[in-house]
Amino acid sequence: MKKILQVIFSFIAIISIAQTKEAIKFRGNVTNYNQDNTYKYLTVIDQREDKQIGTLPFGDKKEMREVVFPTTPANDFGNWYTKANYQGGNYEFVLILKRLKLSVGETVDKKTDGKMDFSAQTFLKDGDKYHFLYKKDTVFAFNNKEVSELMVKNIPTIYSIFIRKSYDIKPTEKAVSFDDLKDYETLTKNNYEAFKNDNLKDGIYLDHHSFFNQTPEQGNYTLEINNKGDVTRAVKEENGKKDKISANKMYAYVDKGKAYKKTFSGFFEIQKDAKGYFILANRGYLFPVQSNSTFGMFGLIGGVAGAIEQGARQNKMKKDGVENIYLDPLTGEYDFSEE
Repeated sequence: MKKILQVIFSFIAIISIAQTKEAIKFRGNVTNYNQDNTYKYLTVIDQREDKQIGTLPFGDKKEMREVVFPTTPANDFGNWYTKANYQGGNYEFVLILKRLKLSVGETVDKKTDGKMDFSAQTFLKDGDKYHFLYKKDTVFAFNNKEVSELMVKNIPTIYSIFIRKSYDIKPTEKAVSFDDLKDYETLTKNNYEAFKNDNLKDGIYLDHHSFFNQTPEQGNYTLEINNKGDVTRAVKEENGKKDKISANKMYAYVDKGKAYKKTFSGFFEIQKDAKGYFILANRGYLFPVQSNSTFGMFGLIGGVAGAIEQGARQNKMKKDGVENIYLDPLTGEYDFSEE
């Protein structure tokens, strides 16, 4: 009888433990439609310092459950990719997990704030060498009555958008070894001219590559400014012909040693500290408000229900304080990480 009771209690304990877990369901589209970059398979390198995703309240009773991968990140992502793609490529698609943290905040009018801290990188692997594709560090904000369920449901959607964007990016020519992956950002940043020198070259920069490599457009451009004081375009006159660059086509410009970044709300001064180049702004100034979720981080309008990038509602955010928002030298995008 004693042994029977022990078995029963053990069974109950196992069920109880199982109920405290909330597994991510890997659903969604990760099909690679780019025939120029096809891959044999997807490999995961888990560099997360904290492997715990988060323990959150679920259901009407707000039962605390730990959010987990169904098996392992390598197995789950690998199977997800394999089911959606033809395995005929010459290269290996590498996904590096840097951070995935979920948390909940205040509840107002029965809706609770939720936050997803997301950081990941992708590489093309050729033999034993790795070519950089894409990376992103950002924070998503959620607000819903069932915010925990909503965040877990959308983890695969966010990774799907991230992975599919990586397919269409040309890999860097310069390759690194496996040992260099751990500190790839620092290693790469030190190679950019913008970090080697304190003084920036005057001129017009059409993308982040030219800005961080300090290779402005050739020629002497003059900035044209409207009656509101806004830069509208740059004009170069040579041999009787005018070459005009609209402000909307600029990534940044440098005038008398001072740099300015083009944003949704106009040009913001670029400053520099020990961490890197940044602008003083907030998301309200950087992204337009749209009826759908705005994925400024991916350059896409995405389908993550009920989620926006943290604080992206423009009017509200413009009233809030500004912060240092860093420019990612690898992608040219904004870095909203909390590190």
